[in-house]
Amino acid sequence: MWFIYYPDLKDVEDLPFYTLSIGMHIWQYPTDRPQGYEYPQFLYSNQGCGRLTTEGKTIDIPEKSIIFLPANVPHSYEATTDVWDVRWFVPSGTGVPDLLKKFNFTKCKVFPVANLSSLDEIHNKIHMAFQINTKESLFFSASYTYEFLFEFYKQYMQCTNTTAVQYRKRLTPLIDYIEHHYAENLTQKTLCRQIGVSPQHLCRMIQQCLGTRPMEYLARTRISHACDFLVKTQKSIEDISYDVGFNNLNYFCKTFKKYTSMTPGNYRIANRTINTDSSL
Repeated sequence: MWFIYYPDLKDVEDLPFYTLSIGMHIWQYPTDRPQGYEYPQFLYSNQGCGRLTTEGKTIDIPEKSIIFLPANVPHSYEATTDVWDVRWFVPSGTGVPDLLKKFNFTKCKVFPVANLSSLDEIHNKIHMAFQINTKESLFFSASYTYEFLFEFYKQYMQCTNTTAVQYRKRLTPLIDYIEHHYAENLTQKTLCRQIGVSPQHLCRMIQQCLGTRPMEYLARTRISHACDFLVKTQKSIEDISYDVGFNNLNYFCKTFKKYTSMTPGNYRIANRTINTDSSL
């Protein structure tokens, strides 16, 4: 699956923050920009690994990483695995350079994704706004740009915070456990047992590293997998809700819309339309 959007931005291009383009590609193709790109850009990966060459060095990009590329800096990147699922976000506006400088995003940075689902949530909101493509929806997309930039900064700060790094090492087996058992009837008590901590300490660790609560992280993981099932399978929405761990269809639909700003049915239609159009 892939998509890329360059909407007509005449109604928002005088704002201090707006999104110039977003996109994703599950099989990211090699990209070579000897002159760089005229705008700063963020890329983040969900699955697979890649390699980035820029500023006189070559950097291996591990799975679940964020890449920041400054404007007009020569670079190239390519997959080093069969699948490299990359999503990208290009901010623009008069306020962007100063904000990036304040965040210390002036040179290329590669750092781990602390909370992939929070980035996907905002990415999906901008995606939906671009699909609707009205003056009002593009104004909303501009507000999400500011939110997206701060989310990248928050993730960067979490990955450089000593306490967060220590917590992340302890949480790694739990995150892996959730990824493989999300469809089961998991409780907070179950999660605590996996790494031998109290509920209070688990909440503190996940809040510090992922910026959310344990059960909310589980819900986001379930919704992320539901998105894949909606696009890649013919299963009914009700079957998918049970397959990802929800025992109530109405609650699943409510939660899905909370994190994607779309109903499951609309998400399936929109993404399949994108896939069909991109294959023409």
